[in-house]
Amino acid sequence: MPGNSVAPDGKAASTRVDCDSCEEFRLGETEANAERDWSRATDCRVLLRRHQD
Repeated sequence: MPGNSVAPDGKAASTRVDCDSCEEFRLGETEANAERDWSRATDCRVLLRRHQD
């Protein structure tokens, strides 16, 4: 969510290292939000969370 400085895993957002898949999910969410495709944006967040677990 915008404005959060701590990742769901408790680590500071700036200390995380994201792989290419993470970046794709984040980009997909950003694009979906820009298109007001809330369902797709949610899907991207869920996929990112599952990928990071």
